Amino acid sequence: MATIDIARIRNGLEGKTTLELCDDFEHLRKSARPMPWAEQAISDVLFARDESSWFLWQLEGDLFGRALPHRFFGLV
Repeated sequence: MATIDIARIRNGLEGKTTLELCDDFEHLRKSARPMPWAEQAISDVLFARDESSWFLWQLEGDLFGRALPHRFFGLV
């Protein structure tokens, strides 16, 4: 059985732009196969980049279901 090395994945995500991370999160949310661990890894990297935007995304974004992060990180 394979083990997921979340630290290695986070390190790889840190090299992506914020737009790429938001796009990746959107693709994960729309995929037929849920991967909450991957969504969490992207969320963790976005938090490290901009805590204020991340908190707005978490607070406002969950009022009507899980929102995509683009507008909260100024990418819309």
